Amino acid sequence: MARRDTDSEAVVPNRLETVDPPTISDGIPSKCLSFVLRSDWGHFRRIDRTVTKQTYRLPPRTTVAGMLAAIAGVRRDGYYDVFAPDNSAIAITPIGSVRTVTQPTLGLGTHPGETMIDAGGTGKKTVKVKYPDTTDNRQIHSYELLVNPAYRIDVAVEDERFYSVLKHRLETGTSYYPPSMGLSEYLAWIETPEDNRVEFETEILTTEGTVAVDSAVPDGVDDVVLQPDVRCDVERVPAYIEAHDGGRRTTGFVDYAFSDAQLELRPKSVIPTTVGDRTVVFE
Repeated sequence: MARRDTDSEAVVPNRLETVDPPTISDGIPSKCLSFVLRSDWGHFRRIDRTVTKQTYRLPPRTTVAGMLAAIAGVRRDGYYDVFAPDNSAIAITPIGSVRTVTQPTLGLGTHPGETMIDAGGTGKKTVKVKYPDTTDNRQIHSYELLVNPAYRIDVAVEDERFYSVLKHRLETGTSYYPPSMGLSEYLAWIETPEDNRVEFETEILTTEGTVAVDSAVPDGVDDVVLQPDVRCDVERVPAYIEAHDGGRRTTGFVDYAFSDAQLELRPKSVIPTTVGDRTVVFE
C-alpha cells in the first residue's frame, strides 16, 4: 500500500534522530511504539449521555490520538490525517481492573440567552464567549470518574516526522504539552516498562484454534470465546475524526470488547498480532 504523505506539524526536538516509520498493511504495522499511560483519575465523557456525565472505560481512539499529538507538539487540528484509518494503527490494553466512582461536583452554568446573539436578518445566531458570573448560584453535576486508570498503548503511524518525534519524546520522557486522562485536570504520566525500550517489531499470529489476547478487541465481538468467570464488556467509542466547518466531527466508530483478564479469540474478522511478549489487536 502506498504511503500517504502528511504534514503533521509536530514540534521537532533538538538533535532529533529521524527513524524509518512503520509500514501498515491491512491495519497491521511492521513495528510500533509502546508505552503505559497512567493517572490518578480519568474521565472520557460519553457522547451518548446527557444527564450524568458518564465515562468510557477505555480511552476512545480519537482521544488517544489527541494525547499522542499533545506529546509530539501538534496543534489542535493538525493531526487528523496522521491518524487516518489507512495509515495508522492503535491497540489499547487496560492494565488491572477498570474501576469507577461517581463524584458530585459544583460548577457554574451558562444561560443560552446570554451567550447567543442575533446576527442580523439571516435568522442565524452567533456565539459570544463570556466568562461566567462567579457570584451566581452553583449547579450540582454527577461525574463518573475512572479510579487509577492505566492503559498500555501500542501505536504506529506512517508519518515519518510524527513517528520520529513521538519516539524521541517517549524515550526521553518528555512531552511538548502535558498529557491528560480525558479532562485537563487529570494529568497523566508515561511509563516505559521494558528498560526504556519503546519500539517493538510486530508479527501476525496465525492459529487454527483459539488465542489469548491481552488488548481490547476492536470490532471483533463475534470472535470472542466466552469463558466462565471472565467478564467481557463492550463499548462503542469514536474512532476517527476530521476537520469540519471550523471545528471537527466524528467520521467513524468502533466497538471494543475488553476484560480485566485475557480474552480468548477464535480469529475470523480480526488479526491477532504479537508485540514483544504480548498479543494485541490493532485498529
